Amino acid sequence: MKYAGGTSLNGTTPQISSNRKKNRSGKGKLPVSEVKQEEANRCNDENAVGAVKSAGTPSTSSAVHGLSKNKKRQRARSSAAWTMSAPIGGWFIPQDPVFPSNEKHLFIANKREVQIYSTETSLLTGTLPVGSGILSSFALSTTKADRIYVASSEGIITLWDWARKSKIARWDIGTNIRYITVVTQPSSAQDLVYCHEFGKHPVINVHALRTKDQDSQTELKMILKAKSPIIGFQVLLEGKLVIVACNDSVLVGKRTKLQKTALQDFEYIWREFRTSKSVTAIDAYVRLPDPSRKGKGQSQDPRDNLDLAIGCQDGVICLFEDILSTFSRLEKNSKTGNQAGVDLEGLRPKQLHWHREAVRSIKWSRDGNYLISGGNETVIVIWQLSTGKQQHLPHLTAAIENIVVSPTGTSYSVSLANNSVVILSTTELNAKTNVIGVQSRRLDREQLPRDFTSSDYSFAIFGQVPMVVDPKTPSHVLFAVPSSQPRQQHLGIQEPEPYIQTFNIATQRPISRQAMTRNNATDPNIGPERTRILEPNLKHLKTSYDGKWLATVDEWIPPPGDMGYLEEGVSYFNEEERSFRREIYLKFWSWNAKNATWALESRIDAPHLFENVGASARILDLAFDPNGLRFATVGEDRYVRIWIPKTRTRNGVTVRGGDKDSTGGLVTWSLDRSIEFSSKLDVFDSNSSSPVSLAPRNARLGYSSDGSVLAVGVSWPSHSDSGVIHLIDVETGRIQRSITEIDMTALSCLGILGRHLVVVADSIIVWDLVVDELVYCVPFDAPGVDRLQRIPLIRLAINDNDATFAVAYPQFEKNDTSKSRSARNYKKASTRLLIFDPYQSLIRWSATLPEIVLSLVPSRDGKGYIALDSSSSIRLISPRASSLQLITPPELTGQNTPEQEPKIEQSDKREEANETNVSIDILAREELLQDSENDKPVVRPEQLQDIFDKGPSHALPPVRDLFSAVVDLYARKPKASTRLSVA
Repeated sequence: MKYAGGTSLNGTTPQISSNRKKNRSGKGKLPVSEVKQEEANRCNDENAVGAVKSAGTPSTSSAVHGLSKNKKRQRARSSAAWTMSAPIGGWFIPQDPVFPSNEKHLFIANKREVQIYSTETSLLTGTLPVGSGILSSFALSTTKADRIYVASSEGIITLWDWARKSKIARWDIGTNIRYITVVTQPSSAQDLVYCHEFGKHPVINVHALRTKDQDSQTELKMILKAKSPIIGFQVLLEGKLVIVACNDSVLVGKRTKLQKTALQDFEYIWREFRTSKSVTAIDAYVRLPDPSRKGKGQSQDPRDNLDLAIGCQDGVICLFEDILSTFSRLEKNSKTGNQAGVDLEGLRPKQLHWHREAVRSIKWSRDGNYLISGGNETVIVIWQLSTGKQQHLPHLTAAIENIVVSPTGTSYSVSLANNSVVILSTTELNAKTNVIGVQSRRLDREQLPRDFTSSDYSFAIFGQVPMVVDPKTPSHVLFAVPSSQPRQQHLGIQEPEPYIQTFNIATQRPISRQAMTRNNATDPNIGPERTRILEPNLKHLKTSYDGKWLATVDEWIPPPGDMGYLEEGVSYFNEEERSFRREIYLKFWSWNAKNATWALESRIDAPHLFENVGASARILDLAFDPNGLRFATVGEDRYVRIWIPKTRTRNGVTVRGGDKDSTGGLVTWSLDRSIEFSSKLDVFDSNSSSPVSLAPRNARLGYSSDGSVLAVGVSWPSHSDSGVIHLIDVETGRIQRSITEIDMTALSCLGILGRHLVVVADSIIVWDLVVDELVYCVPFDAPGVDRLQRIPLIRLAINDNDATFAVAYPQFEKNDTSKSRSARNYKKASTRLLIFDPYQSLIRWSATLPEIVLSLVPSRDGKGYIALDSSSSIRLISPRASSLQLITPPELTGQNTPEQEPKIEQSDKREEANETNVSIDILAREELLQDSENDKPVVRPEQLQDIFDKGPSHALPPVRDLFSAVVDLYARKPKASTRLSVA
């Protein structure tokens, strides 16, 4: 590859000294500072984010000006040129999975659809899409086993025949539905839908939803208007009993007038008891009457024997036996005779305490003899109430969020906080079914910055998720995932991601999940001080060009609470001491095809190091050579290091591993060379003593497609130095060119596409490396994020197959109704995705995604891109397949058949008769004529070889001369032309 500005491989860099002196003064530092502004071509495309600046040589400017004639036509085509697929994956909603009566299927839902899985094969058998809005809840019909109600947040309830995958009816409730449950209306064979709806106040309404085929009408009855938020409710005995759980209280409602079954006659008496602890889970059980005790005369209906279990925030389970009788006894003892609210302690419940943290789910067994509970400890606890014994199922892969007992009581469905659902047998506690979704980092709306100023809130949770496409199988994507993501924990910090998940986007099924760092799957996750033990975080992930090697960078830093013994009273020094104890490992993994796993071959401890203090320096970027086995890293120590594999030898003999099928020896990855760069162009800043203060703010790497050039973009925290881009010859390790004409202060991404360098900083910049000049610059703005805060939030992906690059940046919509002026409140977050061509500044395609894009990579098997967003959904962006109508060249005259000759003669006569009026039609079909093979000269390969094959790359003539020679070949007149008939 020829270097910019005519720079050869001997290390000379002409024509940059004057630019260097000019830019080191810090004045006039604009992305287009070294380009003539009179040659800039502003393109006002409606899809553009801001004003588009395009500049270059006179020939480049004229070419862009020529393209502006067809700008309207290109803009119309650009919107239809690309397409974005429906989201794949997504996080399951926080609702209990549902078993049908035969237990052959399991119903799970995400925000878009209800998914039906086979319990025998764990495979997806069908989906029920919600349509518009977000799916909030679903419930099976109690009268017809093949029907299911699906509710959306927009107030739409849809009745499906899930066996036939067809819609039956649809109702618009008009409110925000949070949860629904279905019971049978007494004395009828019709359903009643109990809905938790949220408007000005949380309410519970009962809907009698009827179709046109039914005689009765749709009805509504409100049975409760709560004062505090409702976290869940349960309906028992066909609506006779309703249990509602709020944050700090529990309400038990009992229906009166049982002889009246009409919906409008439903009236409830509510009893409430307050709790000093926050309620996190609840479940009720009605004990059926004992047939042996019939006729002995009881003061109360035996069916009202209600047992209640409540899980609290501190891990305690409160068990109430026959709570209705307790309520009656307290009311009789009350002076007023009508006590509507009591305290938890007054009911004297039994307390079961094993969980260290909040109880997230609790369920009764079908016989009422056991309680099954789970929480953040990743342990299922089975309580035998008669004996007080406990049975534990430890070491589940994530925290437990939901537990469901199957209708026959033979299975437990357990929803985990890593977006998976497992079905266990109740006898042996073995897994029978396992449903796994996309387990990447999930960001809820509650994690958006609220009541924080820009200096207080950290946008690190929106940082990039390491993701790559497997070159061996282009339909497989690998990305880093956390071990667990409980919904209730919104700490404002990023969860460590010690695993990688392999997901098949073609079949929409997960392939595997593998630990890449040490983890707490089987180790204690709580320290002696009851603080959580954090796992290392996977920061970077890259595969080799052939997919046989994987390079990862994981990082671990002690939590601030563990650094108390080094407390100096100054936060800056405390944080510096903490950073000095950071652990960083660069690992190289080889693909084991036999076991279908990645095997660790080499581990580099502290690959980048602050030598004067002996502390590990962070790795800011990791890149792979697209044309060979080589990886490159850039670190805070201001070094670029290149790593290559070497076969192990001992006394000249190749060391082989224990795998008999392996034909090669053991491989060790080691350092090939180190390239140092300074904070200034020539010397280091020796005034500062701290190595951290000299570390760059950000650094990015980019390999050329042939692997000969490595671009290193560096930005510094000092405002006097706006950064630099170094072009390194990979073979010699020498810096051949330093580009200082681009402002790199807010550097986010960098890459090389063909002969172009693509930089995303304050603007999207395309720089021609061959002629050493700016091609164009597109400014953009990320609303709601400061200039420097958006650096880790911007994504860049480069696809060499279709010669395009994509840029994604976030958009935070502020909450205009917020009363606080200084608060940074957001109500919505989205992503703007742009696709560019490096040769022209027109945006080829743009779209807005409803979530934050956490990773963006190019497709390996062709054109397009793959995006992973904050809802754990994967989207495919690809060009549309357009039909191309080829123009068949006319055959030679001597080879025409007798049947064709009269038609040609007739066409020639018609053309001669209309020769005076054909000029307008010819102009209208000018584009067709230009594409015709008969109007193009024949250019032989040897003619092009004569132009380009004139010696080594650094000895080629100027680009303008090469371009002129090629144009002369294609612009010359053809030797023969064929006349076109125009009707």
